[in-house]
Amino acid sequence: GDHTAEDKFKELGLTAIPASKVSAPLIMECPVNLECKVIDIRKLGTHDMFLGEVVAVHMNEEVMNEKGNIDISRLQPIAYCPQAAEYWSLKQAIGTYGFTKGKI
Repeated sequence: GDHTAEDKFKELGLTAIPASKVSAPLIMECPVNLECKVIDIRKLGTHDMFLGEVVAVHMNEEVMNEKGNIDISRLQPIAYCPQAAEYWSLKQAIGTYGFTKGKI
C-alpha cells in the first residue's frame, strides 16, 4: 500500500533531518547526502527520466580523506546491476579520470 515518507523512515530505522536547500529530508545515517533540484523531466516511453542539479553536498568526516574529498575505501559504495537484479560491492580503483583518452 501507500506509505508516507515518515512511515518509510520509521520502518527502516532511519532519521530524517532537514536539508539546507531543498524540501526533501536528508538521512542522518547516510554518510553522504546530495541535495538535488529537478531541472528537466524527459518522457522515455515506459518511464520518465529526471535530470537534476546537485545544489548541496553533505559528507561525514569518517568517509573523507585529508584533502576533504570522499575516500571511496571508507565509503564502501555498492552498485545495483538491474539485468542480474544483484547488488555488488566496489573493491578497487581501476583508473582515473581521462585514463581511456586516445584508446577508443
